[in-house]
Amino acid sequence: MKTSYRFKFISKSSIVALICLISLHCKPEYEEIETVYEDQNNQKITAVYHNPFDDKGIFSVTLKFKHGNSVTLNQGMAASGVRYTDDKTLVWWTKSGEALLMEPDGKGDWEITNRYKEMTNDQNQ
Repeated sequence: MKTSYRFKFISKSSIVALICLISLHCKPEYEEIETVYEDQNNQKITAVYHNPFDDKGIFSVTLKFKHGNSVTLNQGMAASGVRYTDDKTLVWWTKSGEALLMEPDGKGDWEITNRYKEMTNDQNQ
């Protein structure tokens, strides 16, 4: 039994229309904000902040290093500024356009390994 061209066209059109309707109701779970920082040696690091649209999501940041390595850290507690950490190997702490990169000092505390300043759009081009 042959299927008519008209039926195939209507069937494909219906599927496309259904996908479009469903996608209208789908929202991303996170707003992503990309910020570039630079240290005193002109080394850049890109931070992609993942901010949830609802109260159920977790705030996090993905740090992209110059050699293609990246790491994602979840937001932790901070008395001032915003602190992201995995509680083991790395802390990214931001406040007022500046950021600190911290690593364990081997004595049970964290040491600052680098300081960064947020680049403006003009500087980033």
